[in-house]
Amino acid sequence: MKLLKPSWVHHDDKPIFSVDVHQGGLKFATGGQGNDSGRVVIWNLLPVLSEKAEMDSTVPKILCQMDNHLACVNCVRWSQNGLMLASGSDDKLVMIWKMSKGSSGVFGSGGITKNPETWKCISTLRGHAGDVLDLAWSPQDRWLASCSVDNTIIIWDVHALPSMITVLKGHTGLVKGIAWDPVGKFVASQSDDRSVRIWRTSDWTCSNIITEPFEECGGTTHILRLSWSPDGQYLVSAHAMNGGGPTAQIIEREGWKCDKDFVGHRKAVTCVRFHNSILKRQTQKSNKSQQYCCLAVGSRDRSLSVWMTALQRPLVVIHDLFQDSVLDLSWGPDKYILLACSGDGSVACLQFTDKELGTQLSEEDKNALYQRMYGKSATLDVHASPGRDMIIENAELLNITQEKLKPPSVSNTMPHPKTSQPSLNSHFNGEQTTFSVSTPVKAISKQIETRTADGKRRITPMFIPLHQDTGESTEPPELNSTSRNFNSERIEESADHVAEVITNSSKTITPEGQAHLDNRLTKAPYTSSAPARSSAISRSQPSSSQNAQNITERKPTGPTRLNVGQTVKSGGASSSEYVKQVSDFRVHVHNGNVTTTLGPLSKVTCWALGANEKLWETLIGSPIVNFSLCAKYVLLCSQDGTIRFLHIRTGINALPILHLATAATQCAFCPLGVLGGVISECGQLRVWNIEKQAIYITSSCADIFKSGQVVQFTITENGIPFVLFSNGSSYSYSKGMECWMVLNSKDPVIRHGLQSTIPKDFQRNIRTYPIMSIQTASNSFGTNVVDLNTSQWQISAKLSFIENQIKLAEAVKSPEELKYWYLMLGYHLAKHGTEKRIRLLLDDLLGPTYCGESADKSKILNVEKRTLLETVLNIIKLHPQWQRVYMEYSEQLNFITAISKRSSISNDMESNRFNACSLREHNFGFGIVSSAVR
Repeated sequence: MKLLKPSWVHHDDKPIFSVDVHQGGLKFATGGQGNDSGRVVIWNLLPVLSEKAEMDSTVPKILCQMDNHLACVNCVRWSQNGLMLASGSDDKLVMIWKMSKGSSGVFGSGGITKNPETWKCISTLRGHAGDVLDLAWSPQDRWLASCSVDNTIIIWDVHALPSMITVLKGHTGLVKGIAWDPVGKFVASQSDDRSVRIWRTSDWTCSNIITEPFEECGGTTHILRLSWSPDGQYLVSAHAMNGGGPTAQIIEREGWKCDKDFVGHRKAVTCVRFHNSILKRQTQKSNKSQQYCCLAVGSRDRSLSVWMTALQRPLVVIHDLFQDSVLDLSWGPDKYILLACSGDGSVACLQFTDKELGTQLSEEDKNALYQRMYGKSATLDVHASPGRDMIIENAELLNITQEKLKPPSVSNTMPHPKTSQPSLNSHFNGEQTTFSVSTPVKAISKQIETRTADGKRRITPMFIPLHQDTGESTEPPELNSTSRNFNSERIEESADHVAEVITNSSKTITPEGQAHLDNRLTKAPYTSSAPARSSAISRSQPSSSQNAQNITERKPTGPTRLNVGQTVKSGGASSSEYVKQVSDFRVHVHNGNVTTTLGPLSKVTCWALGANEKLWETLIGSPIVNFSLCAKYVLLCSQDGTIRFLHIRTGINALPILHLATAATQCAFCPLGVLGGVISECGQLRVWNIEKQAIYITSSCADIFKSGQVVQFTITENGIPFVLFSNGSSYSYSKGMECWMVLNSKDPVIRHGLQSTIPKDFQRNIRTYPIMSIQTASNSFGTNVVDLNTSQWQISAKLSFIENQIKLAEAVKSPEELKYWYLMLGYHLAKHGTEKRIRLLLDDLLGPTYCGESADKSKILNVEKRTLLETVLNIIKLHPQWQRVYMEYSEQLNFITAISKRSSISNDMESNRFNACSLREHNFGFGIVSSAVR
């Protein structure tokens, strides 16, 4: 170790209150008192370290001197990228300095002296009501924290237009020290009120107040500079007491325990500073390396000590280094140097070797360490490529990125059906994930057999509906339509993920010989108490597959209670009987039940289940080949092509008997019972508005009938028809475009998108998620071969599929699916997209940004674009490479939201004033009339 005290580093015999080494290791800055103002000086570090350079007259010693502050400068701090220098002064100001081109000079005893470098003040931050005593830059230089004798801490945003983010209040004494957690989750402050406060940066609230180590402190010091260890696990504070002796208190991040401290100084500790890097060295007994951190401690006793967390005693102690208190410390980032300054106006430099301190942990090892503790690496390069991991600069993102990122799960973002089936494993985007849901419901092609008048057999495929005709919700009561939230928090809720995080966190190897700090380096701070999601949820109604198994051939003798949607067939070769039930009604169809001289008749009977009575009975002159019912109507499709709509309560015709060219193979109602439609054997689609007695949709299915036989026909609440064919193809009709839209086909892009974005155990609910319900049903007809490789074509194909799903959701007016697919789009772009494509999406969702814009442009399917923007931003913030994009658009969203609220309040006030004026005019007129009457 070398000890150097360059006599030429001074402030004209005035005190030097702060020193900080530049990240480049070639210069350092000092702050203190000038002749008649505050002074900031930037010095060349080379003449300090090299005697030859010190003696060379061509090598400048002072690079720049700035006397802009009106009073003493208490603190100078370089930004981590080295581009800016912040200074805080007794003039209540914080100045931000940046190098610029050109020349500058200062007045000295010999006249004007030119500075080799020019540093100009680019921002002056005003907000404190007293002296600014300490400063700290946040990770990635996003924010700057300042503390003052006005008992407050101010967080500044120094980018673009510098602004005040928040003011932290709570201390009851002068705040003399501030330190930023290297992970960015906390800010620590120390005050004369004998406390250290830990502030959360997510919401700027006080997380913990630590007072016990400082209760015995009697006097005070000019500053109380505290410091975080480079791994974020320890906070060391100044001016603590233990047994009547001054100490530097060690505060552990885990539980904020205060059971260790550094002792030995005779007077109060004024400042502490950790080396910026995590160090390591080989142990003597083994070849394994030992990791630790290095700390310097300065005191009012004019001495300085250097400690390593792997040793019980200090590495070095230097007594009477100065003639006054040690006021600040700073380590060189790459060189093993330590600078210290004192109130006597001098600076000392301690130069160590790697054998004395150890070697710095490599970037890869450091990233691996941060990966184990916080989930992401600690790369501090702000110019890193977007795909490169970096430490989280915005602390509110830390809690999310501590957990393993997983794709949005349909089972986590959609209401869970009532099921008691065990969890299933499925491959989702090449990753194995667990969904606690029941076995997927297969499409069932139960055939209906009828006989024509000439004795020929007719077989009509029938698809048992997917929760449509039930009239009951398939969701638990607590997850009704009003409580569905598509937010990113629910993405990470699955219990298997929590277990995986805990398991992975425990798989760390602790090298032998590690002591103190190192025993805790491998312990991840993340813990979770989230309970495992129970899979034992009761089910009150059987699934469609269970209904199919319960279909029997029998002759009903009365209004026996059947499962919702259950169909019963009975009868011999010459007659057949079918039963369907919905809500409180059950309808029996008896083909050929009545024989007359004109031919056999079919009898239709309706029963009221609650009253156990027959409501009505009617006769049809042609065998019924298909029928459907809802809570309002019964739709009967006869073999001769006739269509009948009857009121389910009375059996009276709701429409006149309609006729098609051929018999209907499929029929359906919309869930509200307002629309009813059929598909005929010749490929004609007809949908009627029953209440208005008008055609709603008429179209030909000839374009899609090559796909095979129709096995399912569904109409949504919005009047959108869906058709599923026996070969797995499925389509939906757009009334506005008068064309069929493809939901599923043999297209490889669609097939890959369906297999990689929708879990196989997705529970179909056709009323809420019609598109995905039909797609999963149609997908079950074909072979599902999932390619687990993630090649470029798959990434591009998935993006194309997701974008098409969004347009389908818009076309069929399905807002819940719209939210889900925007969630998927955000996840896909965050993982595989480019910044340009992400910005295009965010710009579109940002919506109107000024007053007077049409409100219609701010919504999609009555869903606020900004709600979708929040959803996408919550996905993007899971990926640290897009953190700046997230913060940029998050700030814009908050700003626009605030403007909208103010505009709304202003409109309400204007409306109130108008009503008040109208009331006054009304009262005035009433007074005149009263006078006239009197």
